[in-house]
Amino acid sequence: MGVKDETYVGRVRHVLGSQVTVELDPDLAGIAPIYKGQLQQIGQIGSLVRLPQGMVDLIATVTLVGISELTLGPGPQETSSVGERWLQVQLLGEIDRGTRQFRRGVGSYPGLDDQVHFARTEELEAVYPHPSTTHIRVGRLSSSESVSVALDVNKLVVRHSAVVGSTGSGKTSAVASLLQSFSQGHWPAANIVVIDSHGEYGHALANHASIRSVLGTGVRRLHVPYWALPAADILRAFAGSSGGPTTQKTWATFVADARREFVLGASWLDLDPSAVTADTPVPFDIRKAWLRLDSENRETRREKQDPSSVCLEAEGSAETLTPNTYLPNGPGGKPPMQNPLFGTHGSTPELLRLGLLDPRLSFLLEPAGTPEGPDPLVDAIDSWIGGTKPVSVLDFNGVPDEAAELAIGVILKLLFDVAIRTPNGSEGIGRPSPVLIVLEEAHRYLGDDAAPIAKNAANRIAREGRKYGVGLMLVTQRPSDLPDTALAQCGTIIALRLSNSADQGKIRAALPDSIAGLAETLPSLRTGEAIISGEGLVLPTRALLDRPNPLPLAEDPSLDSWRTGHGTRNVTPAVARWRGIYEQENQ
Repeated sequence: MGVKDETYVGRVRHVLGSQVTVELDPDLAGIAPIYKGQLQQIGQIGSLVRLPQGMVDLIATVTLVGISELTLGPGPQETSSVGERWLQVQLLGEIDRGTRQFRRGVGSYPGLDDQVHFARTEELEAVYPHPSTTHIRVGRLSSSESVSVALDVNKLVVRHSAVVGSTGSGKTSAVASLLQSFSQGHWPAANIVVIDSHGEYGHALANHASIRSVLGTGVRRLHVPYWALPAADILRAFAGSSGGPTTQKTWATFVADARREFVLGASWLDLDPSAVTADTPVPFDIRKAWLRLDSENRETRREKQDPSSVCLEAEGSAETLTPNTYLPNGPGGKPPMQNPLFGTHGSTPELLRLGLLDPRLSFLLEPAGTPEGPDPLVDAIDSWIGGTKPVSVLDFNGVPDEAAELAIGVILKLLFDVAIRTPNGSEGIGRPSPVLIVLEEAHRYLGDDAAPIAKNAANRIAREGRKYGVGLMLVTQRPSDLPDTALAQCGTIIALRLSNSADQGKIRAALPDSIAGLAETLPSLRTGEAIISGEGLVLPTRALLDRPNPLPLAEDPSLDSWRTGHGTRNVTPAVARWRGIYEQENQ
């Protein structure tokens, strides 16, 4: 062979389609040679090697490493000498030596005894695009940390993505770093909406994002108007259930009547009242609808079938949520008598009243909307997408799960409905200005137990969002709980360490068969290390993800106080803040 090239690592011994077995050079010390002062990790699963073929260099990824007499199963043991070291690599694409351009797929396959070299930085830089206005940096190659890894922004946003990883794998930090790159980079007019279930992202994005919380005050207060929900979901949000069939039908009638009444008096609405239904997203006074439902449930009369013979003892108030008081029904069939629907709605009216008084649900009560205008839904949607900020964080920490799922469902549904109705070339969100929705704890909103409005809205965006300029980034530590259809729609997958076998199996099934060896590293990835695969990146890659600065509030708490003894266990301030939530609402 003559003088060996410094990058030479071995020769081709076996070719089976795109799978190539490489015999390592016996003179190669170890499987991580030093080249120009840097360690070349050719023995790492996922590292890249180069196979020169005339005017092109074939690029392949390492999927298996072995020594002949120790290894059984796939590999060259049947034809190799004892002690021979080998690599199994998967062909991925080729670099044109003239243009230095990389393209997927190979035009010709290597021959036996062809040389194999580790990929130098210049070859790697031809494969991985530099961060730019079209590519956003997410980290660096695990096998060559001087090479940046950047994702195609258009495909990442519009063609959906998933970020998965067990608790403690660095998943939240990875997403926070990506959002910081968006907000501080080449995308000042981005539309990114982060559904933050645990209040983790506000700290990391405080200087570059609009942050609204259900527990915030003033302009930092998050509002999701109840009247944007369908009638059945309004009842579910405040009462905890939608009641029986009779209650649902009666409630829908009362809500439809209240919506039509508002439409008749609203100067800014141009709607035919007869076309308004119980689910039309226009304002109405829920307290009046509650009073009608409660009265029907408890009303007594002198004549059972005569609505005009009501035995009212004290009139209640819808505004203060005070129920009407009726004379108790008489003994032995004597008046006052119960109305025909007495007790039909069970405890639902009272649960609804208590829900309307619950300060944790007060974010659903605003904006109420007035007949004089302006349209409160326009302002609400504008606040959800962050106004002029590139990133908007909607913090649902402190909200009961059922109410949070319904509110998030409303946000997803309305954002998508608005995008559908925004044609290309006009102003608005959607095709003219795409929206990326980052859905933290995605399994909660896409699983079988999720609120129907949240599950339906999220699945609809996953299926149809690309056509209308609405992208979805699913973030979860339990990918096994995601529906197959939702994960299948994700064009880019960023998989950090996964320790659960069911979760590993779900992601392996979603990754290409050609990187089966790389997928086997899922349980052994380092914190902040990920396998990235799909349309956002030209090659499946093992990468070290950038750490955000500042960090999100997802890091493990410190135990310094256990060692130093400083601080107290006084819970008085926490209790005061807890009570303060209720006191603020009752002032």
